[in-house]
Amino acid sequence: MAHRSFNLAAESLIGTPPSTLRMAGFRDLVGQQFIAYQGKRGTSLDLHTVRPGKEAAHQEQFTLLFTGSPGLDAGIYEIDNALSGRISIFMEPAGRGPATGLGALYRAEFSLLV
Repeated sequence: MAHRSFNLAAESLIGTPPSTLRMAGFRDLVGQQFIAYQGKRGTSLDLHTVRPGKEAAHQEQFTLLFTGSPGLDAGIYEIDNALSGRISIFMEPAGRGPATGLGALYRAEFSLLV
């Protein structure tokens, strides 16, 4: 499976507070429920882990791992959370969840220009 990531200027996303998109903002949401929408269909996911990426000047790189029911394909999803609001991300399947029976894992990678 091809590995994809997107560069975003955090301050340029209209309607989304930059602090929410930053790694620290997502760390505050670990364990929270998100609804992932592709079209009108919504699927419940839990934010399981926020992993830091490579350090680079003027960039913040990190990976979000969500757990949920199997069956979501790679693609752009709108994810909605009561605390952070709704944002669009590219998410792809990343295997099975941890041995605790959490279902499937889904990965979204960020490389933000800061």
